[in-house]
Amino acid sequence: MENQEIEQSLKDFPKQVTNNAYIGLLEKYFLSDKTNDLEKKHKEWCKNIIN
Repeated sequence: MENQEIEQSLKDFPKQVTNNAYIGLLEKYFLSDKTNDLEKKHKEWCKNIIN
């Protein structure tokens, strides 16, 4: 039974890595998107303050 568990975990490992990598990419995309939004808002606020 133990060998079957090891074999199954080895089969599932690439899926886990892929899922973790995908989640990591989503986090980076989300943070990047929010950072870009903040930069745009900051520029807009600066224009409003100057005018």
